[in-house]
Amino acid sequence: MRIALRTSGGRGEYELAGRQGSIHASDIFDHELVYELTPSILIPGRAIATRVQGKPRIRLEDRETTTHLYRLLAGVLLLPKPKREFKETHGETLLAHEAYSVTAIKMDVGDRSGTRVVLRPTDLLLENADNLQSRIEFPQRMSRMTRIWEAAANKPGGLPSLLREHMAAVLATNADHKLIEKKAAAIAEALHTNGDPLPLAEDALGVREAAPDPPTTPQQPQFTHQADFGVEDDTPPVVARIERLRQWRQIAVRGSAGNRFRSDVAAVYDSRCVFSGRRLPRMDITDSAGIDAAHILPWSTHNINSVSNGICLDKLCHWAFDEGILRLKFDRSADAYFLEVPARVERASSAANFDLEYFRSLAGPVPRTRLPRDPSNWPSTTYLRELNAFMSADSSGS
Repeated sequence: MRIALRTSGGRGEYELAGRQGSIHASDIFDHELVYELTPSILIPGRAIATRVQGKPRIRLEDRETTTHLYRLLAGVLLLPKPKREFKETHGETLLAHEAYSVTAIKMDVGDRSGTRVVLRPTDLLLENADNLQSRIEFPQRMSRMTRIWEAAANKPGGLPSLLREHMAAVLATNADHKLIEKKAAAIAEALHTNGDPLPLAEDALGVREAAPDPPTTPQQPQFTHQADFGVEDDTPPVVARIERLRQWRQIAVRGSAGNRFRSDVAAVYDSRCVFSGRRLPRMDITDSAGIDAAHILPWSTHNINSVSNGICLDKLCHWAFDEGILRLKFDRSADAYFLEVPARVERASSAANFDLEYFRSLAGPVPRTRLPRDPSNWPSTTYLRELNAFMSADSSGS
């Protein structure tokens, strides 16, 4: 599914189109749109998709504090300001102030309840009238944003202060889209650039660790002006949700902070898998240990790489945890952690003739002897609740 720019005449109009799994764009017309930037960051769209004179269009409900998604995402991701009037976008460099349009935004369909639907941006298609084109992978760009926010948290100076203000605007409970844009513009101004301010900010803060976005210099178009960009997606929403969570987790372990997280989790768990009880440290004759440091929440807005946001798992259990085959919960009445195999996994395993016996054998209470000695390093019950709510959310038609 996608939100795409229809450029015929004037400024152009944005519309919701396409399909994900069995859910068609028309199935979520007249639903309030909410945008999920990460599993823990949601921004109200204050917009609906509806038919205007027979055509599917995105309509804003509050223009005082709201912009269309293309401008909101540009502000969140510190992209130069895009232009809605595609015919007026020109230049030899695509990522420059008002030199490009966001012609399509590929979306996953998230939770649908009542008249509200959550959409997750996954890719942005950027183009200009001079036939330049680039694709921005949303999770990768968002991961770079969280790194510079983290780096700016305790640093003095004007740029870190502006980045903290930008983060606060994005994370606000009822986020003001135009304030986000204003804070992004202030960062670009402070860096004296009309181009992409993110790599300059990364260099200034010393966090240039993530792989860069795709090139924005002249290149042959990869798509026929959005024609094949996110229109039909056979992935059911429930599968897309789990895949997106896994992708966020993989991104979260990159860089020096991720390295510290891995070593800290392995140390407090003594290289022992909390699910299976197996101790699998690195040996002199092996290149790596048999355990991983697995994030519970891929993006917490605070202490993302804290040990309490992680668990030590062997390779098989890590896969099972990421795929939702094993779920970790905390039972307050029993004051204990429990493992379970969800009912939907049981149903799916029967259909696929998948052998669940080993994972069933792990279900039940987790022995405290497998947990870190310091309770402050135990898996955060808050993070587990949020993770399990995210994993359990059911999209109708999925």
